[in-house]
Amino acid sequence: MENVHAAAATLLHRVAEGGEISISVLREFAELVLRSDLVEASRQVLEGPPEFAVRRALELASLVLGVRVVDDVEKGKEGAG
Repeated sequence: MENVHAAAATLLHRVAEGGEISISVLREFAELVLRSDLVEASRQVLEGPPEFAVRRALELASLVLGVRVVDDVEKGKEGAG
């Protein structure tokens, strides 16, 4: 995700400065987005079993917001360790 954020920031800065933006830069940005965790997480929500849809949607939301959703089992492991 850091690569996607960096590429997005670079793209926005170039646009703001009025600089030339080549099609290769735009395509590289689009490729990074398509390979990102957001796309895979979105697919899991859309194509996965309905019983896991809420959990997958929360995982997707955590990626979008840049936070990590930790379930009770993981919290218990962290507390014990």
